[in-house]
Amino acid sequence: MKLLILVFLGPLAVSAFLVTTSNNRRKRVLPSTTRLQEKSLSVTLDPTLTDDRIKSLFAWVSRALDGEDEYNNIMAGFAAVFGTNLPRDSDLAKMAWRAENMLQGEEVLIGAPIHRFEREQASLGAMGAGQWTGQWKTRPHALLDVSNMTSIDDWIQSLPRGCKRTLKKANSQSFTVSSKPILSKKPAPHSSLAHFRCVVEHEVRLIADVEGDIEGFFSALAEAVSRYIGTTRMTGVIQEYRNADGKIIAFAHEVRKARTIRGQWFYADDEASKSYVWFHSVQELVKRAIESDGIDTVDLGPSGSDAFSELKAKYGFESIDDWPSFADYTSGPFYHEGQDEDLSDDEDRERMLKLLRMLGM
Repeated sequence: MKLLILVFLGPLAVSAFLVTTSNNRRKRVLPSTTRLQEKSLSVTLDPTLTDDRIKSLFAWVSRALDGEDEYNNIMAGFAAVFGTNLPRDSDLAKMAWRAENMLQGEEVLIGAPIHRFEREQASLGAMGAGQWTGQWKTRPHALLDVSNMTSIDDWIQSLPRGCKRTLKKANSQSFTVSSKPILSKKPAPHSSLAHFRCVVEHEVRLIADVEGDIEGFFSALAEAVSRYIGTTRMTGVIQEYRNADGKIIAFAHEVRKARTIRGQWFYADDEASKSYVWFHSVQELVKRAIESDGIDTVDLGPSGSDAFSELKAKYGFESIDDWPSFADYTSGPFYHEGQDEDLSDDEDRERMLKLLRMLGM
């Protein structure tokens, strides 16, 4: 099945890509058709994901993130990448070709060099700060209390037999893991094409899981772009997974604040989804929490389904409605691994005070 869409072009085209709201969140906005456009183009979209198309979409996103407004339109990007009847001399085809030719490599980082405090602020929404600051209520978070654990064996021994078998399989895989801190004023270590591929394949696999679900496919792609932009703007540490050939197959994004360590995001390509990588990442997150001074709680955040909540529960993570009463995010600052930034100047002090005020501290 294919989808026919009408794409509006020209200088009056409305952005459907990146919108920054007043609370520093990113959201997607569909293009408006209420204003006259200079010209339009009917494009047939083929909802088939290939590596070349992932690369082309990343190229388009890269140009938008680099400040080129003409690429700041997700529908136009979909048309350029997934269109089957797009004339080769059309503006969209030329834009896609130009973007692809500007890519520098599989693992070249393209993220913006964002200041650490801006990264902290960008992390708050996904961490559920709305609830701990009393602004609004979020979904239940899956929490694990590690305050009485002295080693990872304490956690493993508390698990059901089936979970132990799964962890044994995860630990027998041939992947390798490296820890990469997200540093201030530097591109995020997961802002490359290889990491973008993990996000796209992960979201399409989870959301567009019914063959022929065209709307679900492109919704998943839009969600993937939004989540890639979001995670690369945040603070924390990336646990990067590579297979035996050195190819990046997954990454876990964790953030530590006060006495809680949060498993913020996890994205895996199709290969990693069959290699027990998520289970390994949870095990290592729990291990780091136990071995870290001042950490009481591991937070895996909200679940997208009851089935995922039940899976987390099997590994000791209880979904709690009033989770801020158990997960301490407010008694201390963000933890920055590998950070050597001088915080003495007036601008940095003002940023810190602003952040503390946002947190009600």
